[in-house]
Amino acid sequence: MKRVILVILFLGICTSQSLQAGGSNESMQLAIGISASFGNVGFFYNALSPYGEWIELETGFHVWRPQHVRFGWRPYLYGRWRWTDYGWYWVSSEPFGWAVFHYGRWFRDDYYGWVWVPDRVWGPSWVEWRYDDDYIGWAPLPPYASFSFSIGIRFTTHWIAPIHYWSFVRHRHFNSPYIVREVVPVDYTRRLIRTTRSAGRYEVEGDRIINRGVDRSFIERRGNTRIDRVDVRDATERGERLIRDRSRERIEVYRPNRSELERSPERIDARRAERGTSLDIRRIERPRRESEGTIERGEGERRISRDESRTRPEDRTIERPDLERRPLERQSRASRRDEGVEQRREKRELQIPQPRTFERRDRETERRREEWNPFPRREQTDRQPERRETSRERAPQQQRREVAPPRMRMEAPRAAPRATPETRRESPRGSEPGRRDGGRRRD
Repeated sequence: MKRVILVILFLGICTSQSLQAGGSNESMQLAIGISASFGNVGFFYNALSPYGEWIELETGFHVWRPQHVRFGWRPYLYGRWRWTDYGWYWVSSEPFGWAVFHYGRWFRDDYYGWVWVPDRVWGPSWVEWRYDDDYIGWAPLPPYASFSFSIGIRFTTHWIAPIHYWSFVRHRHFNSPYIVREVVPVDYTRRLIRTTRSAGRYEVEGDRIINRGVDRSFIERRGNTRIDRVDVRDATERGERLIRDRSRERIEVYRPNRSELERSPERIDARRAERGTSLDIRRIERPRRESEGTIERGEGERRISRDESRTRPEDRTIERPDLERRPLERQSRASRRDEGVEQRREKRELQIPQPRTFERRDRETERRREEWNPFPRREQTDRQPERRETSRERAPQQQRREVAPPRMRMEAPRAAPRATPETRRESPRGSEPGRRDGGRRRD
């Protein structure tokens, strides 16, 4: 009897575990089946068209750019952070926040600015974190960050978020309803990037994606504040709002189901990219139709089973009635190609220009001059030989210069000198007669 009871209990435990595993696998398969859909417009085309424009960067790859936003706008800036059952939840104050901050990824293009790449996986917020003892910061994840239920966030290329992606606030302001007022300027962000350390992870509990981010108790302790848990409920209308009910808060957000997400619009009126983008589309994980079991073939689709796709090409037998005709067609094409090559070669040999001599060139120049000259050419027998001046004869003429007479100065007439009376100058010895008489006396 005891053995029977033990067997029954064992079977019951196994069945319950299998049911739980089956339910979780179904939820995970549901999310995994719609995860790799970057660039697929789907449900978001009509919902976001009033708030921005759609740009087709590549055939079948669309991004959305917001319009009529403030200067210096960036994702996850106008809103507030709340702690929920999904971890850190971003409650946006913008009308399009219910879609672009919970689905898809953000990227800042060098030409178009901030663009949003759509995706079908819902999350409380898609950001990466940094913190230290005083500050906490977050930055939007790029399209290179794909989410997997087994791994979490996985980057398809080396990525370091630029400085203008980050928003830093003090711990005491992290729970503020107007967090945009508390964000530090970009100049101070440069220093915080070097002093802070990375944190945060994404986990899966059942069918929920949880953004752990920075530990809530650490923020409460360093910021000397209290952070309460907020409930998240589904809304029937598009949008997102934070409702305060007495002393508690709750978030109501619209989350479309899988059928709505996979619904594609009849027509996509998107703007073609004017120039290249700095977004490396090859590094982004995009949906593959081969993995879903269908491959487009012209107008229709052909379904391929997994066994058929795994068979080797040697084991496949293909019956084609025109295989015997192909060798003959190839030979005829090869012969035609050789004949065309020979004909072109002969034409080139015939069209090779011969080198012209100097005499022939002089004749051609004379003929062209005669044709160009509108007057008939006269006989030069009666013409006298022109006298050409040599350089020696021209040299004096060239050196000859006209010398202008110097300008005469207009001088004012000088007044005639006044006549002064003649005065005799006497020598110190007296006059001449006196000297003669004096000499005589001495004699």
